[in-house]
Amino acid sequence: MPLTPRYNLTQTPTHVHIEVSIPHVRVSPSTLELVVDGNEFHLYAPPTYLLKLVLPERVVDESLVDEQSLGEEKRINVESNEKSHKTLVHVMDDPEESHAIERSTAHTRTWTEEDLPKMQYDPCKNHGTIIIILTKEVDGIWDDLDLLGRLQRPAQKDVARSKQPLITVCEDDGEHAVHSVSDHNATSSAIGIMNDLTTLSHQSLRYGLFRNFSNVFRDYAREGLAHEMLECPNPDEPFSCTDEDTDASVKALRREMRLEMENDKFDGDRYLADVNIAEEGDMIYDLAMKIIPHWMDAMAQYSTQHEGCEGNGDSSSKPFFTAEESHVLATLPQKSNLLPNLTTEQKRSVLLCLSDILFAYAYDHRTTDGDPTVESSWTVMILSPTLSWLEHYNPPYDDIVDVMRWCIRRALIYPYLRSYSLALRLVHDVGQIFSRGRRAVIRCLLQLHRIMEKSESHYLFNKLYIDPSIWWVQNCSDGDFNLFGEEILNLLRENHGSAIGDNHTMHYSGLLAKTSLGLGLVELEQSLHIEQDSSSSDADDRSLTDNSVSDDNASERNDEHDLQEGKLVQLMQSLDVASANYL
Repeated sequence: MPLTPRYNLTQTPTHVHIEVSIPHVRVSPSTLELVVDGNEFHLYAPPTYLLKLVLPERVVDESLVDEQSLGEEKRINVESNEKSHKTLVHVMDDPEESHAIERSTAHTRTWTEEDLPKMQYDPCKNHGTIIIILTKEVDGIWDDLDLLGRLQRPAQKDVARSKQPLITVCEDDGEHAVHSVSDHNATSSAIGIMNDLTTLSHQSLRYGLFRNFSNVFRDYAREGLAHEMLECPNPDEPFSCTDEDTDASVKALRREMRLEMENDKFDGDRYLADVNIAEEGDMIYDLAMKIIPHWMDAMAQYSTQHEGCEGNGDSSSKPFFTAEESHVLATLPQKSNLLPNLTTEQKRSVLLCLSDILFAYAYDHRTTDGDPTVESSWTVMILSPTLSWLEHYNPPYDDIVDVMRWCIRRALIYPYLRSYSLALRLVHDVGQIFSRGRRAVIRCLLQLHRIMEKSESHYLFNKLYIDPSIWWVQNCSDGDFNLFGEEILNLLRENHGSAIGDNHTMHYSGLLAKTSLGLGLVELEQSLHIEQDSSSSDADDRSLTDNSVSDDNASERNDEHDLQEGKLVQLMQSLDVASANYL
């Protein structure tokens, strides 16, 4: 099977440059196959590399040059016969020929063979690089050329062709089609198999970003992987299908089990140990709160460069994604590009799933200083309800407030740093990531893809959630993420008296207040303050007692000292008397 080579695209207002790296391949005009048809681009370097792209707009190809030549010939005939162009188009019998002339005459620029695609080969660059230069049919700057996943989508005509039936039965008037007994048996068998699959899908819990997976852990994964990968027990356990609400009841039961398990695993003493962690000078906590993550400064730099590139058509500015990130975008599994048509509620559900995944990623990014460890995949899994319990959110019944509360709960139950202030900082990070647009979200997901890919227990998360998320985000608009990010940031603004990083506030009010988490945090902290106050009062009492005792001991020592001094004086006097008598 051919591989997708590393490639990148740059542009000017008139041309597109595609650099394709094909190392260790013998290149000659007879071996390379290049096909450009409108906005479709195919490059085959046998036997190793195959690159298929769908460009945002059309480029100049041989058919366009031929169509324009045809239009010129017809126009000459019109002028020689003293007829208008409109009359000639009107009397033509072939509508495709008419459309070709109209399109060729619509351009003020004349296309020639010099405008056809050109290839250049550089054997020294990356051990072999082909540079293809394409001429745009309409001048201008194309958007989102760095989102290589958008270029991997199938052409519209291929999608339309795939939706057509493979066999069409035509019947004449008054006649009926004759089907054989074997055809009937095959049809009945196929219907039975489909009914069995439909029944099984209803009995099994569906999961994944678009809920298009089931029985993965039971039928395909190795034994014991579900126990290592998830906190949810028996994710593929079948349930009896008694009514239409079975799937909803199963999800409600799973959510109830999750909340109950979280309450059982919450350790009040462990939480209280980190209440004053900011004053204690914990090195990891200080690093996590002071780090400037990549989504805070990279997007500002990219926006400045992008605006300058749009203003002067300069394509030499530094791209947002690195070469490795671009390669991952270009080589993700092709099955993910067949994205479903989502309703408004389904899009909202996907955004909610992404929010809790990015919350978990932000925790790991801050606590590891952006350098993931062997525990990073577990950390991300355990903090995300979507990953640990295959949670699926159902708007409008589930809202962003509920999702952030559940994320904060898990951040106070499972990880090393169980700080409410850090959890609020993570909520702020999620809002910032979404507010920065698609590219910031994609970069976070690409780093998650690398983390899960290296894990022996959590690699399936890429197939279930991360890879579909990367594909879906590329096909959304920045405005959707900006609005969702502002909605998350508004939760912090409404959290009265809870400035990020402030450990001295009790956080009694607000949508993300401690009282809304259902863990009894306020009561625990109050009991801690009462215990600290009683301990301080006992210490003061002991100090007063020690002072009084020390005073009594000092007076006794003074009396004893006076007594000894008196005896010493008497002794000296008696010695003086004795010496006088001796003399």
